[in-house]
Amino acid sequence: MLEWIAHVWSVFLSVVSNANPVLLFLAIAFLPLFGCPASPLLVAIGIRLGTATGMLFVGAAYLINFIAGYWMARSWFRAPLGRWLERRGQRLPEVAAADETQFILLIRITPGPPLFIQTYTLGFARVHFGRYLLYSMLIQMCYTFAFLSFGQSLNHAALWRTVLAVGLLIGVALAVNLLRKWLLARRAAEVK
Repeated sequence: MLEWIAHVWSVFLSVVSNANPVLLFLAIAFLPLFGCPASPLLVAIGIRLGTATGMLFVGAAYLINFIAGYWMARSWFRAPLGRWLERRGQRLPEVAAADETQFILLIRITPGPPLFIQTYTLGFARVHFGRYLLYSMLIQMCYTFAFLSFGQSLNHAALWRTVLAVGLLIGVALAVNLLRKWLLARRAAEVK
């Protein structure tokens, strides 16, 4: 069984290591818009391109993804979804300008919702585009660094690199959780 797993792993590494970077770019730019999880793509890019090059690569792809997702949510999807929700007694989210930064941060750092749900929610809420893009890029690039580092570590036989990358992923998750709790506590204090 272990031999089979080792063989599958070596085939996977071989395929990803030789993957066309243009296809990887298109994959990370567009597939998450349709529900594809971004994290396996980030790991694959880390394996193929490494962390430093991967950061530039994914940053450019995320710009396309975030702009396209925001635009699609505000224009194409907003009216049909709004009508569908109204028939069920619900409404699309509306956020006051003063609360936009906290809303964007909470949507982006809350664990669980896939990238496309986060992007579409922010587009549906019609948050300020510049603020949306800035905070989305900053937060997602922190996650990206951790996943790319993990991917790059898998490309090397050194166990310490993988352990360090997993530690980085856990560290990012803990930092995001602390930030989320702080934002929620701050919001609760403002409501009182």
